[in-house]
Amino acid sequence: MALVNKTTFTLAEAAALLSCHPETLRRAVRDGELRAAKLGRGYRISRPDLEAFWKAGGGGELFSKTEETEEEAREEKPGARRKKKKSGAASVQLSLLQSESKED
Repeated sequence: MALVNKTTFTLAEAAALLSCHPETLRRAVRDGELRAAKLGRGYRISRPDLEAFWKAGGGGELFSKTEETEEEAREEKPGARRKKKKSGAASVQLSLLQSESKED
């Protein structure tokens, strides 16, 4: 499982990424040092919140910028529509129609 490609992390995943004990992060959430969403009996921590917590504690870059830009490039923007590719037969037919109209 590639943790660096995720957008939300459980306490255990975040602790593995930061090389600390999950209870350390649970305490940080309880003390208001780390933002997390309560989901059922556990917590989920967003990638930006985890990185902000790490940097506030004196850590450097947690995720490389190339990973973020690659991930953003793969994500589809909400509300954006994908252009449908023309099928091979339709594009051939279109090009034939265009070439016939140029000859006339």
